[in-house]
Amino acid sequence: MKKFVGILAVVGLVVGLALWMGLPRKARAQSASGQFSRAVGVFDSTKYNQWGGFILAGNSASGSQTITVCPAMVALPDGRVIQPMAPANGVFPPIMIDAQSSALVETVTPTAYSLVAPQSGTGNAPCAAITATFAYLHSPSYATTQVISGDQGIIEAINDASMNGGGTVYWQADAGNVTLNTGSATTTTTTNIPATFLSLGGSAYVKTSITTAASYSLGTSTSTAAFLSSCTSLTAAQTCSQFVTAPTKVNGGTGLAPLVITANVAAGAGVVHVRAWGYTLAQSSF
Repeated sequence: MKKFVGILAVVGLVVGLALWMGLPRKARAQSASGQFSRAVGVFDSTKYNQWGGFILAGNSASGSQTITVCPAMVALPDGRVIQPMAPANGVFPPIMIDAQSSALVETVTPTAYSLVAPQSGTGNAPCAAITATFAYLHSPSYATTQVISGDQGIIEAINDASMNGGGTVYWQADAGNVTLNTGSATTTTTTNIPATFLSLGGSAYVKTSITTAASYSLGTSTSTAAFLSSCTSLTAAQTCSQFVTAPTKVNGGTGLAPLVITANVAAGAGVVHVRAWGYTLAQSSF
């Protein structure tokens, strides 16, 4: 009897393994670890770009004003609770306001932050008083995406690491489709990355062919070829895979710096989709 039970156990194990091997690779790879904002000492900025809030009290004038945003605390995909708009080491994360409105959308960097006790209509969650310089007036709403990350979660991750004793932050930045500057060899994007970083790689995909210029690089103003150097792929649907310069260490100071495309001369035309990714070491805030 014991021998029969043993045979059944072995058969069950073999069948189970066969079924598992037959599953699609994607299904086998699903794991809660894919949602971790922090794993083996590395903070993943891509998990800090999914928070949102609404304006409880807006600004009645442009310029330096204070608004109230709720909630002040949010849960990341793995359940960790952070204050995404709070500063660390004097660095404030940029926030985007009214992204759903092309007439009012703007990205601002707060200059002051403080917690506000829960208000009527906000449940038990505290809110945040945010002071910044606004170009537009922003009215209250209960739209949970009225206020979102203004930097794809990068500073939020760095500040969280700082408030947890420091650590390594992995970040990604996608600038989307960038139309090259035809009046200058330099095209400064509106997408920011840490000013000091270790480049892990960059990507450029030509959407519409580049004319006049013979090559271009991708980096920042302090290191113009930190990700890609002198790429000569100029025709639509070409990439710069052979021109990656990573890894490259760049010391560009504190805070954020925009991604910059630098051509050998001003382009006559051209649109490029650019991305970059790397590591930044966050310093402890205590």
